[in-house]
Amino acid sequence: MRTLILLSGLTLLGPAYALEVTVDTTSDTLLDACTPAAADCSLRGAITFANTGGADRIVFDIPTSDAGFVSATQHWRISTATDLPVIATALSIDGYTQPGAQENTLTPDAGGSNAQLKIELHGAGSAIGLFNGGALQVRGLVINGFTSSNLLINAPSGNLVEGCFIGTDVSGQNAVTANGNSQGIRLRGRATIGGITAAARNVISGNGYIGVWDESGATTTLPSTYQGNVFGLGADGTTMLPGQDYGLFMSGAAEGAQVGGDTIPERNLFGGNEVNAIYLSGNPASANTPLTRIQGNIFGSDWSGTLARPNGAFPAAANSPQATINIFRSGHCAVIVGGDGPGEGNLIAHGAAAGVQVSTCTHAALTGNIFAGNRIGIDLTPSSVADGPTTNDVDDADEGGNRLQNTPLIDSVVYSDSGATVTITYHVDSTITNAAYPLRIDVARGFGGQAFAPIMIDTYGGADAQQPRSVSFATSELMGQPLVLSATDADGNTSEFSSDLIFANAFEPQGNTDQVSD
Repeated sequence: MRTLILLSGLTLLGPAYALEVTVDTTSDTLLDACTPAAADCSLRGAITFANTGGADRIVFDIPTSDAGFVSATQHWRISTATDLPVIATALSIDGYTQPGAQENTLTPDAGGSNAQLKIELHGAGSAIGLFNGGALQVRGLVINGFTSSNLLINAPSGNLVEGCFIGTDVSGQNAVTANGNSQGIRLRGRATIGGITAAARNVISGNGYIGVWDESGATTTLPSTYQGNVFGLGADGTTMLPGQDYGLFMSGAAEGAQVGGDTIPERNLFGGNEVNAIYLSGNPASANTPLTRIQGNIFGSDWSGTLARPNGAFPAAANSPQATINIFRSGHCAVIVGGDGPGEGNLIAHGAAAGVQVSTCTHAALTGNIFAGNRIGIDLTPSSVADGPTTNDVDDADEGGNRLQNTPLIDSVVYSDSGATVTITYHVDSTITNAAYPLRIDVARGFGGQAFAPIMIDTYGGADAQQPRSVSFATSELMGQPLVLSATDADGNTSEFSSDLIFANAFEPQGNTDQVSD
C-alpha cells in the first residue's frame, strides 16, 4: 500500500514524509508489491521498496488473521531467517502505527514504561535486525533475538531510536535469550537514543552482552545523546533482567556524548547491568576534547530511587565485582560525572564494587553526586584493576587515575555554641608541584565513606598547601552522620573519599569544648 502525503502545511505538526509504505503481513518472504491488496508487503519487501526511493516511511497495518499474530499477547511477530536488506536511504519505521499500539505515558518519576508495543522483530537465525546506511528513525518496535546486533546503526547522523524495547519480549519484562541476543544497539554514527518525552523512552535490557555499544567515532565526530532510557531493568523500572553485561559501552564513541541531563525527563535509569552500567574507554585527542557528560541519572536503584538494583555483580565471576561507572582511558579522561548545577548530580547507589572507578587517565571531575551503599564510592587506580581505597602518599607524587589525588585528612573536630556549631580542621598532603591549586574541598555527610549529601564547598589555596585549615558549619547539617571529604584539583582530578572510620561517634555533639581527633 503506497500513500502519497502532501508536505504543505504539515511542518509544524512533526516530521513530514513524502511517501509511506504499509507492511501488511508478518511473512519474511520478499513480498514487495506493496499495493492496496492484502498481504503483499512484508517488512523485507517494504525495505527493498524504500531502497528504490519508493518510500521514506514504513508503517504497519497487519490483520489478526495473519499467521504471525500471537493471540496470548495480542501482538505480531516478524521472524527473520536471514538478515534484512541494508537500509540504503533515509527512512522512518514506526511501530506505533499498528492498530492497538500505545505510547508510554508514565513520567520518569512515576515508573518505567507502560507502552503497548504490537510489532516484534525477532531474529530466528539471522545476525542483525535492522542495519542502515541512510539515516534511520525507529519508533515503537520490539527487537530481539539476533545473534549479533538487534539494531546496527551505521549512518553518520540523523539517527533516532525512541519508544522501543530492545532485547526484551513484548511485555518489556523478560529477557529474550534465544539465538544469543548479543548486542541491543551497535552505534556507528550519531544518534539520539530516547528523548525527554514519555513516548520517547526506550527499554534496553536483557541483551546477552551490551545494551548500547557506542563506537560512533568510526564514522563521525558528532556526539550522541542518551536521555530518558531504562538500561538493564524491565519496563516497570524495577525488575532486574538477567544477562546484560554492559548498559552503555562507550568504546570508540565520538567525544562529547550527553548521558542524561539536568532535568528529570532527561535522566536514564541503570540497574542490574552485570559488569558496568557505563564503560568508557578510548584515547581523547587532547585536553580540548569535548567532555562526555554523565549527569542526572539513577544508577543502582529502581525508578523511585529507593530500591537496590545493583550494577556490577558480575555473576560469571562473583568474587570479582565491577564498578558501576568504569572510566578506563589514556591521557585526558575528557569526562564529567555529575556537576554543580541543579539536577546535574547522579544517584550512584548499591554498586557491587566502586560507584566510579577511574583507571590511568586524569581530569575526571566527579562532583555533585549522591553516593550510597556502594562497596566503595570512588576507586582511583594506576591500572585497570580495582584496588580499593588508596592510601595517601607523602606529597602526593604517585600517578594513576586522577593522579591518585590525595584525600583531605581531618585533624580535629571541635564543637561550640553548646554544640550548635562544629569546626573541623583538615589538611591535604599535596604539594603545589604535584597538584593543580586551588583545590576544591567538598564537605559532605554520609555512611560507608561515601558522600550522600553536601554540606559545604571550601577552597584550599596554594598558600594553604599541606597546612591545616579550619572551616565551621551548623552541626545540624550532619544529621547525625559522619563527615566525608573529597578534594578536586583545578584540573578536575577528584580524589577518593576520606574515611569516616576515624570518628566512631558519627560526630554527635558533645558540648562546647569536647574535641575528637585521630
